[in-house]
Amino acid sequence: MRISLKSSLLLPFLLLASCSSFEDVAWFSDDGPSTSEVTPVASTAAPQEAEPQVDLTDTSVAGAQAAIQVREQKQRLLAQQSVAQGDYAFERGDYKGAVLHYADAFRLSPSSIAARDGLRRSQAALGGENWDFGSSEELLQQEQLRWARERMRVEGLLSDGDRAMGSGDFGAALRAYQGAELALQYSPNIAGSSLDLALVQGKIQSAQSARVDTESAIQASELASAKADIAAQLEAEQNYFSNIISSRYSDAAQAFSAGRNEQAVSILDDVLRMDSNNSQAAGLRDIANRAYHAQRSKNSQISFREEWKRTFEELRGLTTPPKSAIEHDRDHWLNVVKSRENSSALSTVEAIDPATAGIQAALDTTSIEANFELSVEEIADNLAAYSRVNFVVSRMVRDDLDEDEKMVTLSFSRPMPISQILTIIEDLTPVRFKIRNGAVNVLTVEEAASKMVLQQYEVRDLTAVPTDFPLPEINLVPSNGVEATAEEIIEREARVLTDDQLIELITANIDLDSWEADDPASATIENGTLIVRQRPENHAQIRTLLNELRQAANIMVEVRVRFIKVEDSFLQDIGIDLRGLGNDATSGVAGQGTEYVFDDFGSDPGSPSSPGTIGTGNDLGAWYREADDNVNIMARNENLFDSKLGSSDGGLTGSGGLALQYAWLDD
Repeated sequence: MRISLKSSLLLPFLLLASCSSFEDVAWFSDDGPSTSEVTPVASTAAPQEAEPQVDLTDTSVAGAQAAIQVREQKQRLLAQQSVAQGDYAFERGDYKGAVLHYADAFRLSPSSIAARDGLRRSQAALGGENWDFGSSEELLQQEQLRWARERMRVEGLLSDGDRAMGSGDFGAALRAYQGAELALQYSPNIAGSSLDLALVQGKIQSAQSARVDTESAIQASELASAKADIAAQLEAEQNYFSNIISSRYSDAAQAFSAGRNEQAVSILDDVLRMDSNNSQAAGLRDIANRAYHAQRSKNSQISFREEWKRTFEELRGLTTPPKSAIEHDRDHWLNVVKSRENSSALSTVEAIDPATAGIQAALDTTSIEANFELSVEEIADNLAAYSRVNFVVSRMVRDDLDEDEKMVTLSFSRPMPISQILTIIEDLTPVRFKIRNGAVNVLTVEEAASKMVLQQYEVRDLTAVPTDFPLPEINLVPSNGVEATAEEIIEREARVLTDDQLIELITANIDLDSWEADDPASATIENGTLIVRQRPENHAQIRTLLNELRQAANIMVEVRVRFIKVEDSFLQDIGIDLRGLGNDATSGVAGQGTEYVFDDFGSDPGSPSSPGTIGTGNDLGAWYREADDNVNIMARNENLFDSKLGSSDGGLTGSGGLALQYAWLDD
């Protein structure tokens, strides 16, 4: 076979391309011819070379790398031999054999450019296409562009991985590094001094370690956070439980202090149900239980004692013969009279309807937060939903009232009863809320006007002037003969209020418009009775006003009494008459010491025979004399006051008392 000059000149360039190093280019496997396009051929036997001795039992990283390098060297050597055989077959014109040899070389070393180029040339020769220098140079440029593009892609993956590592996204960094590793494994010729498979694998290990460390740190942080949350929840539950126990203890203490021992036992039972091992609660319950039984026993004793006394009182009453044909229990009827209400309160205006009372109770007990800007109809619907009470809006409210009059704006931050909200709305709008026929009727002022009711009230205790009885001055003898003057009586128009003042007070404070309406209410007082024609709800306010006035107008009775204690003991002489104090010139035996005379009280003591003007006669006394007559002791009792009580010469004075005299008599 003859080889053209052009083909002979192309061979050196192909050999140079096959032997040159492509460290700075990249190759895209998807842009080149697919291995499926190559017809499978039987491998050609190649001369065997001595393999370097490698310890296959070495399982270390260095041993694995050495084994891989030996395997790659062997494959490259076999690929070079196959390429040489293919070149020889191509020069001989055996294009089919050249295709087989080049395919075998490409299988052993997919990165071999000589095998790939020879395979293309052989396939082109088999197809009848001539191989020239231009096509080979163009193919070489395309391969260089593909390798450069692949290298840039790998470098981009490494840059993306580095940025992800810097931002802490170790998963993305690991994926980028693994993509670069896969590209280098398929195209090892694109590796260079700055782009190496070992470098990429090191970055992969760093990313894996960082991801594992990060995941471990996150797991540890989540575990610590979960433990902290569990501890906080347990602490909160414990605090809540402790607060409940403390609150129940306080309730039990208050109940026990108030004497409600049964309630204290019940509260402590609740504590024991929550904490069955609470010894303090068990001890307190035992104390409260004993106190409860002691209180029951004491109450039973008191009850038995009262029943015993009441029984014997009845027995005594049965044994007493009656004084008349009919006898009444005075104590019983006194209690009945005391329990009676005022006569004005007994005359009720109208009977209380249970349905009306239930609706009013629902309005008083249901509380909501009044913060809205709605019409009266919308407010009625909402309040009906909250209170579960029917609200009926009248036709006049819907049709006759303007929308501005029916708009209500309320802004309250605290909840309040619905009844209070309705009162506020009545003050802001010409709308009234009346409970009639089992529902709350939303009415106009004209529709809400109730039927007038005539009612009488006893008010003489407020308007009548009580009689004042002056107390005379009680005195034994007026001082210096001045006659006592009568007490000045202050004249009063009324006890609390006059009739006109009471009527003015009622009309000025209770439903002002009702006294001046077309069908006005009226109020008059006749003989101490207040007669009022007014609506039923206003009658209740009038009764409340009268009761408040009576609290400060109780009947007062002033009693002035002076007491004096009178005795007649000073009009009597009681004592022992011991004679021997001397001869009184009429009787008696003259004794010793007759020459001694008492220095009696007063200016004229007198003598033993003539005692003087003081006293009632010879006074009682005693005399003692020693044998040697050195000491003589004489004593007697004298009555110094012989004037009557209230006499004209002085009257009762405060000069009385005890008079003692001691006389030392000497020879």
